[in-house]
Amino acid sequence: MFCKVIDRGKSRKLYLYSLSKKNYKKIKGLDSVDQKGQHMRWNSLRDEWVFYSPLRQSRTFLPSENNCPLCASVKGKTLTDIPVTDYEIAVFDNRFSALSIVSQNITKIEGILNEQSYGRCEVVSYTSDHNASLKTLSIEQVSLLMKVWSERYMHLMQDKNIKYVLPFENKGEEIGVTLEHPHGQIYAMSMIPEIINRQAINQKEKNIVNNLVKSVSEELEISKDDNAISFVPPFARYPYEIWIAPFKKVDCMNQLSGREIDSIANQLISSIKRLDTLFDNPMPYTMAVHFPPRGFEGNFHYYIALQPMKRDKNKLKFLAGIEQISGLMLSDIVPEVAALDLKSIKID
Repeated sequence: MFCKVIDRGKSRKLYLYSLSKKNYKKIKGLDSVDQKGQHMRWNSLRDEWVFYSPLRQSRTFLPSENNCPLCASVKGKTLTDIPVTDYEIAVFDNRFSALSIVSQNITKIEGILNEQSYGRCEVVSYTSDHNASLKTLSIEQVSLLMKVWSERYMHLMQDKNIKYVLPFENKGEEIGVTLEHPHGQIYAMSMIPEIINRQAINQKEKNIVNNLVKSVSEELEISKDDNAISFVPPFARYPYEIWIAPFKKVDCMNQLSGREIDSIANQLISSIKRLDTLFDNPMPYTMAVHFPPRGFEGNFHYYIALQPMKRDKNKLKFLAGIEQISGLMLSDIVPEVAALDLKSIKID
């Protein structure tokens, strides 16, 4: 894997990743946006932080392909966030970030704990092809993406103020995606969200994910090879939820061979194809790439979780009132039924 770094100014960088060394033709790109107003307030009733970022109200919303900020740049045409004429994978600081490493002047609020929401928000453009998706990329391309996730995780964790790094993707206009170009995001935070902390503790103390990977029942398996497996967790929170993991217990991709990474990439591509075939149209989903928070390295099993947002062809999985209020999830699809439905789908 090769990486070219371009300084965009105002603490913003563009990282261009490729399978082989490339020369890039740089042209003018979109200007930086002043980072201001990002802060977090402590909800003392729920014991949790709430992030605020007024800047995000101005972010780009469903532009046409000709005005897409994630496409490669063309001289004389609309400016983009990726000011080169072609690329394989591009990573850059989000202009409309929820977090900021730039020092903020935060006004104290009497009776409320508030402080700067320190961190980085990066955009990961999977390809220069506007009409592609994860399922249309080759195993080689998705393997490169997985190596990029790992490299960004390790790079961002070098900042000792960062406690947790989360690569993720929101897919589908139905669930609020504002750019159609195939992309994901990475949040690097100065705190560990309580849910993530609880999961990491359970991985460390109870070896939950590793035990599942080794002993998940056949009726929950979707697909596997010698190196990786995709399955429906027995306690799935979403209809047709899929987890993908290597059999080897590692917390980062740099601990796996190229063949093992290719296996995970193949399982990911196949899983998305199954989800898109299930109801004969693209499945909206949220994807989380789980790396260990700071302090849990060496006691964590890396995995990818796909959370589909449809329970039937024309029925979105909306969070019901009881789910939003209490955090208690209700699923209309039993995990064993979901696994059978997904496993029965024939894919290329």
